Amino acid sequence: MKFNKKQIFCFASAALLLGTSQLNAQSNETTENEFQTSFQFRPRLEIRDGAFRPLAEGEKPAALISDRARLKLDYKYKDILEIRVAPQSVGVWGQANMVQGAENSGNRIALFETWAKLKLHDDWSMKLGRQVISLDDERFFGELDWAQGGRAHDAIQFNYKKEKIDLKAFFAYNQNYAAMYGNNLSNPSGNLYSPVDALPYKWMQTIWTGIPLNEKSKLSLLATNLGMQYMDNKDTTFSFTQTIGANYFYKGSDLSGSLSGYYQFGKDMNAVKTNAFLLAAQIGYQLNSNFNLSLGSDYLSGNKLGTAQDNNHAFNPFFHTGHKFYGSMDYFYSGNGHKNVGLSDNYLKLNYARNNYSVNVALHQFFATASILEGNIEKNNNLGQEMDLTIHYKINPVVNLVGGYSFFINSGTLNYLKNVPTANSYQQWAWLSLNITPNFFKSKF
Repeated sequence: MKFNKKQIFCFASAALLLGTSQLNAQSNETTENEFQTSFQFRPRLEIRDGAFRPLAEGEKPAALISDRARLKLDYKYKDILEIRVAPQSVGVWGQANMVQGAENSGNRIALFETWAKLKLHDDWSMKLGRQVISLDDERFFGELDWAQGGRAHDAIQFNYKKEKIDLKAFFAYNQNYAAMYGNNLSNPSGNLYSPVDALPYKWMQTIWTGIPLNEKSKLSLLATNLGMQYMDNKDTTFSFTQTIGANYFYKGSDLSGSLSGYYQFGKDMNAVKTNAFLLAAQIGYQLNSNFNLSLGSDYLSGNKLGTAQDNNHAFNPFFHTGHKFYGSMDYFYSGNGHKNVGLSDNYLKLNYARNNYSVNVALHQFFATASILEGNIEKNNNLGQEMDLTIHYKINPVVNLVGGYSFFINSGTLNYLKNVPTANSYQQWAWLSLNITPNFFKSKF
């Protein structure tokens, strides 16, 4: 959703003035309204000498500074109504003219979130509008907070919560008049949808439930149906992909762990019958007050490359936060294809935390889970190794300094999948970011 800057500025200014006036008028009496504002400014420097894909011989590294500026305006009336409006601007330093042009020339502000939550009953509520959908450990539905723009859906959410039962249901129906009908909101006919610069699905129905088993463990169940319209000039032609999954989480004083399993079926975007799965297991141990060690493995099924197949066996994690799972250099699934040959990610992580800083080291070994043929020769399924180092330092309660360095030792098979046969075996990436998150004020009136 795009708004011009004058509209956003006027709205934000009015909200800030309202909050300030109510702060001054606040008393000790019981109040029914609550308003608060918070802000995030997150500049990030990156040096990309092999991020996203290996660089070929002769290619030069990329370097840039990007930033996110996000304002959250939250209103609450008793326990029956909540509203959030969160405009944000995402930019690259130098990309906008220093003398700003009219109507967002080179510099755009959009709404990351805008939703209303209504209490329907003692145990039921409904949230509708542009909203984040983050479930479990974000292996399938995630906010993707690493990306400066984040990820949000246009949806209706129903919530039921009573005692140990936690149930959520999501429904969405999307259109893209900008791509298909000249951005004419009064378009009288036609129901074609295009995912170009829009959400990847036209229909979405999801149901999730969380079930606590005891004080240390819980179980969650997920079922989702995605309807995608592939372009053949027919209004009613859809492909529907269904995914069901279960997660088990355990958190003890020293030992923690998780098990996840997902099965995917239906038809993919190209109307090919799908039969795919994801399995994941992780275990962690708190060595002492400062050190935590964890190891795990993810297995995502894939398609044989170079061999004809009638069905699609490549699992699609769709809305996951891949940066969290499959290496910080984002070689797999995060907008970067590896020809759907699946992925086995075996990792070891060591985290050290003390006072205001923490250090995390992650080691990954990647394999393809399906065979890869180049002509009549079957290639090795080793896709390479990655090391990720992340350092976090809390400067003060509202400012954090975060940075990292990663390197990837790629293989000939990975270079073949990424179409960079002349790439060097050593690829690297470094970054440094400030995360500034002040709460401006909170008013009750």
